[in-house]
Amino acid sequence: MPETISAPAGTTAPRRREGWSKAGGRWTHELVGYALDRFHRLNLRTPTVRELRAGVDDLPSFATIVRLYGTTSAMFLRHGYQPRRHGAQGRSARNHLLMERDSGGRFAGRRLDAAT
Repeated sequence: MPETISAPAGTTAPRRREGWSKAGGRWTHELVGYALDRFHRLNLRTPTVRELRAGVDDLPSFATIVRLYGTTSAMFLRHGYQPRRHGAQGRSARNHLLMERDSGGRFAGRRLDAAT
């Protein structure tokens, strides 16, 4: 749970501590990869830049993505997803060979090519 600061008089919503997500923790590369995998499994596609700019539940904000990766394409490539061309729609190809999975097929948080 994030640390809250007392709200100014006349307001009801507590403010979040700077640098913390709505979920109450910091986004790491492993957590972003897990969140992308989860979104992909639920929607059978990766989120569009328009969706990321508008905000997607259970994914980091667009500002956090830019801070961690520089671009959304860099984020997708880092986690084994093929970024879409500008304006493209449809499914992104998933490169299953680069990502390590456990016996249940869940994201394990390490890249296979980094281990070799």
